[in-house]
Amino acid sequence: MREEFRRERIVPHVGTYHRELPVSIERLYENTIDWEHLPHLHRSSFARIECAESGIWGFRARVWPQPYNERRSIVIELQLDRELRRWITSTLNGPGTGTEVWTHAFSLAERQTLVVVDFFVPGVDGVRRSDIGSFYAHLYAGLYDEDVRMMSGRQLQLDSVRAGVAENTEPLVLGSLAEVRSRLPLVVSRGGRTFCIVESRGELIAYSTICPHLLGPLEQSKLQDGIIECPWHGYRYNIHTRQCVSGANLSLAIAPRVRIGTDSSVRLEFAEL
Repeated sequence: MREEFRRERIVPHVGTYHRELPVSIERLYENTIDWEHLPHLHRSSFARIECAESGIWGFRARVWPQPYNERRSIVIELQLDRELRRWITSTLNGPGTGTEVWTHAFSLAERQTLVVVDFFVPGVDGVRRSDIGSFYAHLYAGLYDEDVRMMSGRQLQLDSVRAGVAENTEPLVLGSLAEVRSRLPLVVSRGGRTFCIVESRGELIAYSTICPHLLGPLEQSKLQDGIIECPWHGYRYNIHTRQCVSGANLSLAIAPRVRIGTDSSVRLEFAEL
């Protein structure tokens, strides 16, 4: 409290945002130091990011906000203190230098966390304080809307992996070739795993809908020249080779083969999974 009181005397406090989130504090910490998701999940706010340093402590990076302008960037540093259950995001260079955002997290239940976010902005007089505070509160409300969807989605995938489902390797008949083509892209679930069936390079192919990076959803990703992109972090995969083509040493999980019978029926074969 003393430290925060001293900071308020130096950098004006312009407002507070608080919200109960339906996620564990572990998912929240994970999300906090995840700098990679900013220009992808939050593409309406961030255009580009270049990380200079990162670790379990947080990160320091140069960020370009939307709309993109090569000359308009800021350097931010986020420091996470798990013992004090807080993280501080500071603007070190560029517009808004000296601005700090202090976030405190309070675990209310296993998957319920309260965040209290305080905004400190230098050079703000009493007349503008309310407007700037409202701007930041509105910005963070939108960012948390997007973050909650990602954190909740990851938790669901983790729960599914931990629960485990008995493997079923029996072929799955999808219908006639004409019927299947009329429903593409087609999402199919089997044994706790989900696959998307598309037509690419003249053939029907199935691929895993889970990004192996942090379990991001790929089922809604637009396919372009056999490549899909994770909406959370921008990792890109070739669905024919399963390999990541954006630099990471990752590959999609093995997917079932799509077979077309002599009677033009389409089925998935799971024997190789």
